[in-house]
Amino acid sequence: MITARMTAGRRIAASLAVAALAFGVTSCGAINEQATNMDYAASDGVNVDVADAKVRNLMFVTNSDDTEARLIGSVINAGDSALTLSVKAENTAPVSIQVPADGTIKLEDDKNEQIIKNLGIPAGQHAPSVFTVAGENVEFSVPVVDGTLAEYRDFVPGGADESVTEHLTPEETHSTSGH
Repeated sequence: MITARMTAGRRIAASLAVAALAFGVTSCGAINEQATNMDYAASDGVNVDVADAKVRNLMFVTNSDDTEARLIGSVINAGDSALTLSVKAENTAPVSIQVPADGTIKLEDDKNEQIIKNLGIPAGQHAPSVFTVAGENVEFSVPVVDGTLAEYRDFVPGGADESVTEHLTPEETHSTSGH
């Protein structure tokens, strides 16, 4: 025979079991950082902050012999006075980018083109670089891409080399099995 005392005990035990299960399932966030709360570069480029400059989606687009590269991405000035961002990749001469107060410079625009000479780092690798604004330096590794992807072909110094995309064209095959 089941008594009221046994029923109450079962209810309490069941409630504790449900509470423990709920805590165990939902407490993952208490230990592990939520991925949606982390800032990251959602494209191929990198994001770097130095002084009032916010560099977004920055990368080098190189030609087939890796001697020249174009810097693409955006530089945002979060300050109330103009700034100059210097970008120096490993063994190259630095390039300077002037950004007006509360302004944005899009390096993809022809008027803002920045060409790096003698980069010497092939596509698929990263170029150790130093970003400088008003004496403040930040070191960061910047990806190097080429014209393999269509969205970067217009930015390859001297024009995209068609040989880098030959492997992307499917070859026609002939089946002898009759299917």
